[in-house]
Amino acid sequence: MFAAPRGGLGFAEGLRPRKISHFKTTKEPGPVRLVAFIGKPEQKENTTTMKKIITLTLIAAWAILPQNAPAAEASVYTDFLSAYVIHGQIWNDEPVFQPGVDVAGPWGLGYSFWANMDLSDSDTSQAPNTAGKWNEINFGLNWTLPWEGPVSLTLEGIYLAYPNSGEQAEEDAEISADGGYEVAVTLAAEDLPLAPSVKFMHTTSYSEDWIATFSIGHSLEVSDQLSLDLGAAISYAGRDYMANFYGSEDGSALANAEVNATLNYAVTEQFTVSLLASFSSILDSDVRDSIEESEYFPEVDFFYGGISLGYTF
Repeated sequence: MFAAPRGGLGFAEGLRPRKISHFKTTKEPGPVRLVAFIGKPEQKENTTTMKKIITLTLIAAWAILPQNAPAAEASVYTDFLSAYVIHGQIWNDEPVFQPGVDVAGPWGLGYSFWANMDLSDSDTSQAPNTAGKWNEINFGLNWTLPWEGPVSLTLEGIYLAYPNSGEQAEEDAEISADGGYEVAVTLAAEDLPLAPSVKFMHTTSYSEDWIATFSIGHSLEVSDQLSLDLGAAISYAGRDYMANFYGSEDGSALANAEVNATLNYAVTEQFTVSLLASFSSILDSDVRDSIEESEYFPEVDFFYGGISLGYTF
């Protein structure tokens, strides 16, 4: 059904600043999230592997910092979502499990890790018949230039791996070398109303092309423990990107618009539980017609959501 797996930054662009979160448009990282995953024996085995990867990620991130460097902040999170959607691309319309790690170090340096596991065997998944196995893993490095001014500039590079995809789905695959790369530049004005930002991303993952996303967001404090994050984003992509990731041969176009809301409850200063809701819509009429005719995605307008658990330390 799909021409190729998604180009990541899964790390997400609806609105994920880990990838710029599907659910948070402000650059300021939300409380990061940590949770235990309990499932079938094969899922537990995969979870053990993931725990090892996360542990090594944290150790590596700490090891590369000079011992006299300012303290780093690490966040661990996990999302249980009703679907896997990015830029309006529905890569699975059934439940998924998405854990991640963000490390914010000194001098504007940062490191990120993110993964996706399908929780059912969906025909719309980018990697069918891989329920309970990791089918996408992303590793990212980023640097926010240390200057004072109304606009910040962040450079980012991400490596995307697709284990348990294609022929590997029948094996207990390790991280696959058959992945791709993404590079991105983000300009953000956090002190302006609605904290506008624009992100330009170029991908080499199955398509040598670009997509740009403009985002806004606002946070409301409901009480000492309860807050509400609201966000919106709109994306425009190049011809090859539209062809490879939307199945459209109509050239460059507005890709999608997305609005989202996140209700956060701070259980403690470090542990937060969040409820997430998002609505995404393909904008260009020709692209909508192409998707509906070819059934490239099951829907052109899609609502999804879930729950997130996060821990910051």
